[in-house]
Amino acid sequence: MIDFRYHLVSLISVFLALAVGVVLGAGPLQNSLGTALNDQVTALRENRNATQAKLEQTETAVNERDSYITQAASSLLPGTLASKSVAMVLLPDAKAEDADAITTQLKSAGATVTGRVSMTSTWVDVSRENYRSNLSGQVQGHLGSASSQDANGILGEALAKALTANDDSSRVLMDMLSVTEDKSGTPFVNVDSALTAPAEMIVVVGPRPQASSGKGATVEASPGEDPKAWAKALAGTASRAPTVVVGSADGDDNVVSIIRSEGAKVTTIDSVGQVAASVSTPLALALVSTRAGTIGHYGFDKGADAVMPPVTK
Repeated sequence: MIDFRYHLVSLISVFLALAVGVVLGAGPLQNSLGTALNDQVTALRENRNATQAKLEQTETAVNERDSYITQAASSLLPGTLASKSVAMVLLPDAKAEDADAITTQLKSAGATVTGRVSMTSTWVDVSRENYRSNLSGQVQGHLGSASSQDANGILGEALAKALTANDDSSRVLMDMLSVTEDKSGTPFVNVDSALTAPAEMIVVVGPRPQASSGKGATVEASPGEDPKAWAKALAGTASRAPTVVVGSADGDDNVVSIIRSEGAKVTTIDSVGQVAASVSTPLALALVSTRAGTIGHYGFDKGADAVMPPVTK
């Protein structure tokens, strides 16, 4: 059995160890520990300052790049879209400020923006696939002939005609797309700014990447949505009118990434929200409108053919 002497020896050992630790900490090891801690704090401070300096340098470089692109645009853009009319289309979660920045560059190129509509999640909602299929059958009578084989493509063609034509059929198509006939209460498009005239071209603005996603990160689609449906719909739109999609390619489920990976015949520009994307938009429109069948992908992310489109006047 463990007797009293065992407990006594154990207690003495514990107190002796504590005493030795206190003596060493207050004596021989005090300077070395303090020096080590000070060295670590100094190293961390230097790393922080170096990182801050790099961030400031990067920010300065980006600002200088944007300033250069803006100045170059003032000489490159005028006349590229002289007397052309453009309709703006916003995807869900797209920022109005990004559409405004693109509109400014379109006007600099000589174009007139005829109106703005917003596409809703009805285009990609899995639960409304049957509704899309039924409506696509109804709109075909107002399209004449549709080149698309799937419901979303046909509805995309309907949107293009609604934005670019000026007849009874185009007005009926806009009514069909902007009014819901099922119980969801969500139409295919909301009219943000009524069309003042038929457009000749279409610019589609997508959302920026999610703030939590890093470069090359996958941004997951919302539950119950099929993001690939955007590629089909916008390919249908592009088959009817010169169309450029400006969005993000940072994640696999971003609209530009989907269009590029699916091989949809739509011209894309990534890095939405940046000056380069806004300036590239009228250049890309000028290219697809003057060279029928031309498809290009521009920007800084995966799948881009070039940073910016060539200048055509």
